[in-house]
Amino acid sequence: MCGRFYIDADATFLLNYFRIKYEPKIAIEHSVVYPSQTAPIIIGTAEERRIGPMDWGFRYPNQNKPIINARSETIEIKALFKQAFENRRCLVPATGFYEWSQYDLVKPKPQFAITLTDEPMMGMAGVYQKHVDDSGKTSWLFTVITQEAKDEMRNIHPRMPLLIHPDDFDLWLRPDSEIEKVSQLLHGRSMNLKIEPIEREPKLQLNLFD
Repeated sequence: MCGRFYIDADATFLLNYFRIKYEPKIAIEHSVVYPSQTAPIIIGTAEERRIGPMDWGFRYPNQNKPIINARSETIEIKALFKQAFENRRCLVPATGFYEWSQYDLVKPKPQFAITLTDEPMMGMAGVYQKHVDDSGKTSWLFTVITQEAKDEMRNIHPRMPLLIHPDDFDLWLRPDSEIEKVSQLLHGRSMNLKIEPIEREPKLQLNLFD
Protein backbone atom coordinates (compact mmCIF):
# COMPACT_ATOMS: atom_id res chain seq x y z
CA MET A 1 0.00 0.00 0.00
CA CYS A 2 0.98 3.64 0.15
CA GLY A 3 -0.09 5.46 3.29
CA ARG A 4 2.36 8.35 3.44
CA PHE A 5 4.58 10.24 1.02
CA TYR A 6 6.67 13.38 1.07
CA ILE A 7 7.75 16.26 -1.15
CA ASP A 8 11.19 17.82 -0.73
CA ALA A 9 11.27 20.32 -3.58
CA ASP A 10 10.44 23.96 -4.13
CA ALA A 11 7.71 25.12 -6.47
CA THR A 12 10.04 26.11 -9.30
CA PHE A 13 11.73 22.72 -9.38
CA LEU A 14 8.43 20.84 -9.19
CA LEU A 15 6.88 22.82 -12.04
CA ASN A 16 9.98 22.49 -14.23
CA TYR A 17 10.47 18.79 -13.60
CA PHE A 18 6.90 17.92 -14.54
CA ARG A 19 6.84 20.52 -17.35
CA ILE A 20 3.97 22.58 -16.02
CA LYS A 21 3.85 25.92 -17.81
CA TYR A 22 2.15 28.14 -15.27
CA GLU A 23 2.36 28.63 -11.53
CA PRO A 24 -0.98 28.41 -9.75
CA LYS A 25 -1.60 30.44 -6.62
CA ILE A 26 -2.38 27.67 -4.17
CA ALA A 27 -1.00 26.83 -0.74
CA ILE A 28 0.18 23.32 0.05
CA GLU A 29 0.51 22.95 3.79
CA HIS A 30 2.31 19.64 4.26
CA SER A 31 5.59 18.24 2.96
CA VAL A 32 4.75 14.89 4.56
CA VAL A 33 1.29 13.99 3.29
CA TYR A 34 -1.09 11.81 5.30
CA PRO A 35 -4.46 10.38 4.23
CA SER A 36 -7.21 13.05 3.97
CA GLN A 37 -4.63 15.84 3.67
CA THR A 38 -4.15 18.11 0.67
CA ALA A 39 -1.42 17.51 -1.90
CA PRO A 40 -0.45 19.04 -5.26
CA ILE A 41 -1.80 16.79 -8.01
CA ILE A 42 -0.96 16.88 -11.72
CA ILE A 43 -3.60 16.34 -14.40
CA GLY A 44 -3.39 16.57 -18.17
CA THR A 45 -5.34 17.98 -21.06
CA ALA A 46 -4.70 17.50 -24.76
CA GLU A 47 -2.58 20.67 -24.70
CA GLU A 48 -0.85 20.92 -21.32
CA ARG A 49 -0.31 19.70 -17.79
CA ARG A 50 -1.91 21.44 -14.83
CA ILE A 51 -1.38 21.24 -11.09
CA GLY A 52 -3.76 21.94 -8.24
CA PRO A 53 -4.72 20.90 -4.71
CA MET A 54 -6.70 17.73 -4.01
CA ASP A 55 -7.49 15.77 -0.86
CA TRP A 56 -6.13 12.25 -0.47
CA GLY A 57 -8.80 9.59 -0.48
CA PHE A 58 -11.95 8.67 -2.39
CA ARG A 59 -15.17 8.36 -0.40
CA TYR A 60 -17.91 5.79 -0.37
CA PRO A 61 -21.36 7.27 0.31
CA ASN A 62 -22.09 7.52 4.04
CA GLN A 63 -18.54 6.52 5.00
CA ASN A 64 -15.95 8.84 6.49
CA LYS A 65 -12.86 6.67 6.05
CA PRO A 66 -10.93 7.71 2.92
CA ILE A 67 -10.03 5.11 0.30
CA ILE A 68 -6.38 6.05 -0.24
CA ASN A 69 -5.28 3.23 -2.57
CA ALA A 70 -6.64 1.48 -5.65
CA ARG A 71 -5.19 -1.84 -6.79
CA SER A 72 -3.78 -1.86 -10.33
CA GLU A 73 -5.12 -5.38 -10.83
CA THR A 74 -8.77 -4.36 -10.33
CA ILE A 75 -8.96 -0.63 -11.06
CA GLU A 76 -10.39 -1.22 -14.54
CA ILE A 77 -13.40 -3.12 -13.23
CA LYS A 78 -14.05 -1.83 -9.70
CA ALA A 79 -17.05 0.50 -9.73
CA LEU A 80 -15.50 3.13 -7.46
CA PHE A 81 -12.49 3.63 -9.76
CA LYS A 82 -13.42 2.44 -13.25
CA GLN A 83 -14.70 5.74 -14.65
CA ALA A 84 -11.88 7.72 -13.05
CA PHE A 85 -9.29 5.39 -14.56
CA GLU A 86 -10.79 5.83 -18.01
CA ASN A 87 -11.19 9.62 -17.85
CA ARG A 88 -9.43 11.20 -14.85
CA ARG A 89 -5.90 9.90 -14.38
CA CYS A 90 -3.34 11.95 -12.51
CA LEU A 91 0.21 11.98 -11.21
CA VAL A 92 0.97 12.33 -7.53
CA PRO A 93 4.38 14.05 -7.37
CA ALA A 94 6.64 12.93 -4.56
CA THR A 95 10.27 12.87 -3.58
CA GLY A 96 9.61 9.53 -1.95
CA PHE A 97 7.23 7.50 0.15
CA TYR A 98 7.37 5.76 3.52
CA GLU A 99 6.71 2.14 4.29
CA TRP A 100 6.86 -0.11 7.32
CA SER A 101 8.23 -3.64 7.19
CA GLN A 102 5.43 -6.19 7.15
CA TYR A 103 7.79 -9.08 7.82
CA ASP A 104 9.36 -8.02 11.13
CA LEU A 105 7.79 -9.19 14.37
CA VAL A 106 9.40 -6.44 16.44
CA LYS A 107 7.43 -3.39 17.56
CA PRO A 108 7.50 -0.69 16.47
CA LYS A 109 7.97 -2.02 12.96
CA PRO A 110 11.06 -0.75 11.09
CA GLN A 111 10.28 2.22 8.85
CA PHE A 112 11.88 2.99 5.49
CA ALA A 113 12.07 5.93 3.11
CA ILE A 114 11.94 4.94 -0.55
CA THR A 115 13.20 7.22 -3.33
CA LEU A 116 14.55 6.77 -6.87
CA THR A 117 18.28 6.54 -7.43
CA ASP A 118 18.27 8.12 -10.89
CA GLU A 119 15.39 10.62 -10.66
CA PRO A 120 14.93 13.46 -8.13
CA MET A 121 11.15 13.03 -8.13
CA MET A 122 8.66 10.25 -8.75
CA GLY A 123 5.27 10.37 -10.39
CA MET A 124 2.97 7.99 -8.56
CA ALA A 125 -0.01 6.88 -10.62
CA GLY A 126 -3.36 8.11 -9.38
CA VAL A 127 -6.94 8.81 -10.32
CA TYR A 128 -9.18 11.66 -9.17
CA GLN A 129 -12.84 12.57 -8.84
CA LYS A 130 -15.15 15.42 -7.93
CA HIS A 131 -16.91 15.02 -4.58
CA VAL A 132 -19.93 16.83 -3.18
CA ASP A 133 -20.62 16.29 0.53
CA ASP A 134 -23.96 16.38 2.35
CA SER A 135 -23.70 20.13 2.86
CA GLY A 136 -23.17 20.74 -0.84
CA LYS A 137 -19.46 21.53 -0.53
CA THR A 138 -17.44 20.52 -3.60
CA SER A 139 -13.90 19.15 -3.42
CA TRP A 140 -11.50 17.17 -5.58
CA LEU A 141 -10.20 13.84 -4.31
CA PHE A 142 -7.38 11.55 -5.46
CA THR A 143 -6.22 8.06 -4.68
CA VAL A 144 -2.85 6.37 -5.28
CA ILE A 145 -2.71 3.25 -7.43
CA THR A 146 -0.67 0.37 -6.02
CA GLN A 147 0.81 -2.75 -7.56
CA GLU A 148 2.63 -5.85 -6.40
CA ALA A 149 5.99 -4.89 -4.93
CA LYS A 150 8.96 -5.08 -7.29
CA ASP A 151 12.63 -5.77 -6.74
CA GLU A 152 13.93 -4.82 -3.28
CA MET A 153 10.51 -3.64 -2.09
CA ARG A 154 9.43 -7.29 -1.86
CA ASN A 155 11.64 -7.58 1.23
CA ILE A 156 9.59 -4.92 3.03
CA HIS A 157 6.00 -5.03 1.85
CA PRO A 158 3.91 -6.95 -0.70
CA ARG A 159 2.54 -3.73 -2.26
CA MET A 160 4.01 -0.44 -3.50
CA PRO A 161 2.82 2.62 -5.43
CA LEU A 162 2.58 2.22 -9.18
CA LEU A 163 5.32 4.49 -10.51
CA ILE A 164 4.96 6.03 -13.96
CA HIS A 165 8.22 6.42 -15.88
CA PRO A 166 8.83 9.99 -17.09
CA ASP A 167 8.71 8.74 -20.69
CA ASP A 168 5.11 7.68 -20.05
CA PHE A 169 3.83 10.80 -18.27
CA ASP A 170 1.97 12.09 -21.35
CA LEU A 171 0.42 8.72 -22.17
CA TRP A 172 -0.83 8.41 -18.60
CA LEU A 173 -2.13 11.95 -18.24
CA ARG A 174 -3.69 12.76 -21.61
CA PRO A 175 -7.44 12.07 -21.63
CA ASP A 176 -7.29 11.22 -25.35
CA SER A 177 -4.75 8.40 -24.90
CA GLU A 178 -5.85 4.99 -26.14
CA ILE A 179 -7.10 3.18 -23.05
CA GLU A 180 -5.55 -0.10 -24.24
CA LYS A 181 -2.09 1.52 -24.20
CA VAL A 182 -2.77 3.15 -20.82
CA SER A 183 -3.76 -0.24 -19.39
CA GLN A 184 -0.30 -1.58 -20.25
CA LEU A 185 1.18 0.90 -17.77
CA LEU A 186 -0.67 -0.83 -14.95
CA HIS A 187 1.93 -3.62 -15.09
CA GLY A 188 4.60 -1.14 -13.99
CA ARG A 189 8.17 -0.68 -15.16
CA SER A 190 11.12 -1.59 -12.99
CA MET A 191 12.71 1.56 -11.61
CA ASN A 192 15.82 1.84 -9.48
CA LEU A 193 14.73 2.23 -5.89
CA LYS A 194 16.77 3.51 -2.97
CA ILE A 195 15.51 2.11 0.33
CA GLU A 196 16.83 3.64 3.54
CA PRO A 197 15.86 2.80 7.12
CA ILE A 198 14.81 5.79 9.21
CA GLU A 199 14.04 6.25 12.89
CA ARG A 200 11.15 8.65 12.31
CA GLU A 201 9.82 10.73 9.46
CA PRO A 202 10.52 14.48 9.51
CA LYS A 203 7.82 16.83 10.75
CA LEU A 204 8.08 19.62 8.22
CA GLN A 205 5.82 22.26 6.79
CA LEU A 206 5.88 23.19 3.14
CA ASN A 207 4.14 25.99 1.27
CA LEU A 208 4.72 25.37 -2.41
CA PHE A 209 2.57 27.95 -4.12
CA ASP A 210 1.62 30.66 -1.63
